[in-house]
Amino acid sequence: LAGKVAIVTGGASGLGEGLARRFAAEGAKVLIADVDTDSGAALAADIGANALFVEADVSDIEQVSGLVSTAVDRFGGLHVMVNNAGVSGTMHRRFLDDDLADFHKVMAINVLAVMAGTRDAARHMSKHGGGSIINLTSIGGIQAGGGVMTYRASKAAVIQFTKSAAIELAHYEI
Repeated sequence: LAGKVAIVTGGASGLGEGLARRFAAEGAKVLIADVDTDSGAALAADIGANALFVEADVSDIEQVSGLVSTAVDRFGGLHVMVNNAGVSGTMHRRFLDDDLADFHKVMAINVLAVMAGTRDAARHMSKHGGGSIINLTSIGGIQAGGGVMTYRASKAAVIQFTKSAAIELAHYEI
């Protein structure tokens, strides 16, 4: 991945941290986006000059757009967009106990942010030779089960959205 630029949302810890470290280890420059400022800044410092941390709340689509422009301005392009940030919401054991109070937050982070990240990355990539957009989801998006209904619905939405975006963006080599 030498010479490539990647963005990883939710990149300060967990799977996102592992992805950011791997991209950097393979030679890419990586923009790490997260709401966890301390962990994100520490990770970028640990990776070194090929990493940049940007505090971003992906539920705000203006901040998602800012990630793409920052990557292009700072690193000279964008080749890989990883929409990794996600939340599970309140863990209700039964749907009948769910007050749906966190519905909008879960959908904003798990669905709207993925759509905005895909759109904004694709806008750049479509004019610069293509790229890869990776939208992380969950088995909860395809396997039915009790509880966490908003989370399951959000992950199912990401699966369908990603398949549809792939069809539309394929002729741009995305």
